[in-house]
Amino acid sequence: MKIIIAGIGKLGEYLAKELALDGNEVTIIDDKVFTNKDIVNNEDVFYVNGNALDSNVLIESGIESSDLLISVMDKDEKNIMCSFLGKKLGVKKTIARVRTPEYSSSISLLKDDLGLSMTINPEYMTAAHIARILSIPNALDTISFFKGRMYMVSIKIKENSTISGLTLNSLLRKLKKRVIICALERNGETIIPRGNSVLEVGDKIHVTGQRDQILSFLQFSNLVGQENKKIMISGGSNTCVYLAQMLIEMGMFVKIIEANEERCRLLSEKIPKALVINGDVSNQNLLYEEDIENFDCFISLNSIDEENIVHSMFAKSINVPSVITKVNHINLDGILDKAELDTVVAPHKIATNSIVQYVRAMQNSTNSSCESIYKFDKEKFEVLEFNVKHGFKGLNIKLKELKFKGNVLVVAILRGRSIIFPSGSDEIKERDVIALAVDENINVKEINDILV
Repeated sequence: MKIIIAGIGKLGEYLAKELALDGNEVTIIDDKVFTNKDIVNNEDVFYVNGNALDSNVLIESGIESSDLLISVMDKDEKNIMCSFLGKKLGVKKTIARVRTPEYSSSISLLKDDLGLSMTINPEYMTAAHIARILSIPNALDTISFFKGRMYMVSIKIKENSTISGLTLNSLLRKLKKRVIICALERNGETIIPRGNSVLEVGDKIHVTGQRDQILSFLQFSNLVGQENKKIMISGGSNTCVYLAQMLIEMGMFVKIIEANEERCRLLSEKIPKALVINGDVSNQNLLYEEDIENFDCFISLNSIDEENIVHSMFAKSINVPSVITKVNHINLDGILDKAELDTVVAPHKIATNSIVQYVRAMQNSTNSSCESIYKFDKEKFEVLEFNVKHGFKGLNIKLKELKFKGNVLVVAILRGRSIIFPSGSDEIKERDVIALAVDENINVKEINDILV
C-alpha cells in the first residue's frame, strides 16, 4: 500500500518504521525532515521536506494515488485540516491524531463531513491499556482479542508458585480450566514453548484464555496478587484524566500528585472523585507523607521519561506491589533493562499497533485478512489474528500434520460463537478466526506465510 505520514515526531517515526517493515511504500512529510538524521537514514522511507497543509506539497508527495494519509502533527487542528485536505485531493482513507479531550468527545459527529476514516487518541488508548492491566491483579501486561472475548496476560513466575518446575503438558493436565501459555521470556530470550518446555522461577509468561480461565489459572499457580484498590498517579496529564476516570468507575481510590498548582485545580474540576495533591513527586518525603507504601499501584505519567523511570524505581524499591511506567522515547531499552521495571507502556507503540491493525485489515488478501494484535518482549514476538478464507493451504488438515515455519503456535480458534484451545488433532476451517503467536524471525503478511 502507498501511505503518506504527515509529521515526523515520535509517533510518526515509529509508525513509518513499522509500516515500512510491513512492506508498505511510506512517505513522510515534515518541514523539519532534514534536522532529523536518525529517521532520514532509513532507506525504506521516502521524505518530502515541506508543510503538509500545503496542497502543492501533498500533490508532490503523490496524495492522489495514495491509499492512506495519516496525520500525526503536533496540533489536533492541523491533523483534522490535513486529513480534510488530503481527502479532497483524492487519497482513499485518512487517519488523524486527535488528543484534546474536548475534540475527542465530539469529533465522531463530524467524521464523515471531514472525510476522516479513523481518529486515534494515544493518551486515551494508553489509559485504557493501563486500566486493563489493573483489572487483573499481578498482571504485567494485558491485551484482548476476538473482540474482547479472549485475553492475554503477562505475568512473572515467583518462588512460591506451584507451577515452577512443571512442563506445559503436566500443567495442562492439572488445570480445571484450559489456558494456553503461548510465549515465555527467560534471560532476555523469548521462547514459543512446546509441551515439554519446563517453567522456571523468574520466567515471564504470556497466558491466553477467557478472563475466568486466566483468574482460575492464577489461583492454581499461586500467582494472584492483591486486588488493586488504591492507585497513586504521578503527573496530571490528559492520560491521567482519562485513566483516573476509568479507575474510579472500576471502584478504585485514586490519588494524583501534580506539581503545577493551576493544573491541580483543573484536575479537581474534571475528576472530583479523585484526591489531587499539589506537590513534587521527586520529593520522597512527600511520597511517604501521602502513604505511598500502602498503595497497591504507583503509575508514573510525567512528560519526562527519565523522571518516570527514577520515580518508578523508587516505588519498586519500597515494594509497592505494582509499578507502571510511561515512556515516550523509542530507544530506551538499555536503561529500562537496567532499571528492571516490570510494566512499561509506550503511547506511540499502542497507537501504532492500532493503525497497523487498520492497515492490514485494508489489505484483505484472497487467503486471509490479518491484523497485528500486539508486540511483546521488546518486539521479539507478536500475536496475529486472522480471518481464514478459502485460499489457506492448511484448511481441514490436522494441526499436527501441518509444517509450520520456525516458532509458530496456534493459540486459539474462534468458530462461530465457540472458542477452541486447539490440540494437534484440531483443524482450521474456512471462516474461522485464529490467533497465532509468532516470533520475530517470521515475517507474516498473510496466513500461508506460517507454513513451510
